[in-house]
Amino acid sequence: MRFTTLMATVAAVTLLAGSASAAPTLLTSDVGYTGPDLDLSGYDNGNYNFTFGPVAVGEFTFTSANNGGNSGLGSVVGQGGYGLNANGNFGGDAVYIGVDSPTGYAQLLGTVAYRQIGFFFNYAPGVGDDPVISTLDAAGNVISSYNLSTDAPISTPGGFNAFQFRGIADDTTDIYGLRFGGSYILASGTATGVIGGIPEPTTWALMIGGFGLAGAVLRRQRRTIVA
Repeated sequence: MRFTTLMATVAAVTLLAGSASAAPTLLTSDVGYTGPDLDLSGYDNGNYNFTFGPVAVGEFTFTSANNGGNSGLGSVVGQGGYGLNANGNFGGDAVYIGVDSPTGYAQLLGTVAYRQIGFFFNYAPGVGDDPVISTLDAAGNVISSYNLSTDAPISTPGGFNAFQFRGIADDTTDIYGLRFGGSYILASGTATGVIGGIPEPTTWALMIGGFGLAGAVLRRQRRTIVA
């Protein structure tokens, strides 16, 4: 009888230990990352596209649930001027998905299962809802979530095209997509938002020289600027 009780206790402890080790993990670096990339090729054409989707973004289908926002037209998928208060500004060659609202969310849902998923993000600190990222199952239901403002804050004071990697790993659950929302959050495929990597110094010079002209063009377009 005692042996049976002991074995039951050991089994319960083992089960609890296994459950604890299988909990989702927040990723703050892309070092060793094995999940999907955010391929925004095709949206690096200089256009400032507002959309609720569905639209194809690489291997994913993009959709947006935007509660109002500056435009009321959905999230930005493409390029253009975007401001995030203390965390800086975005534009030039940067290509991104921007949730044009302090509330609401955007999501990317695919058909391939992964054990981890993450992209490069930034957001407007303290504006609207907290920035949250969530993994999705095949039906688009939320599996696990992290609040970036409390669990892994991003701080890029006065930055330009500055993104930091955030993601979620789960060794026991199939992940088919990622949802992100709150605080005008941005998602991109690289740390600078530039497809193909960091621009050469000469490219930066051309970008800086062209900001005056780009600014004049952008003022004629609908822009996302956080007050």
